[in-house]
Amino acid sequence: MNSSLSGLSVNLLPPDKLYCNFSYWSSLFSQDMQILWDRAHGVPLEKLPKGVSDMIFPYLLLALSDYKTSQINKMNGIGLDSLLSLWFDKYLLNKNGYFELIKNNI
Repeated sequence: MNSSLSGLSVNLLPPDKLYCNFSYWSSLFSQDMQILWDRAHGVPLEKLPKGVSDMIFPYLLLALSDYKTSQINKMNGIGLDSLLSLWFDKYLLNKNGYFELIKNNI
């Protein structure tokens, strides 16, 4: 039997960088970005203190949403919740406004 889905594949590996416009979004969320830069720069997301991870979570959702939108043809049907569960432990935050892939995860 020859399945039409046999050639279908989806690359669910996280991108090296997820960009988030922190300046724009932080004005909407009225968060103090200095707290994030001081406490979260270079720390894996899963190792952040609870208060800091709560502050970062909306930005991660926005970055994932932007990435998913830009990859709509490749990621159709894959929810943000799935990407979060697959990728949350693979990123750290850097001061350039990126969630950066932790190098030893891949």
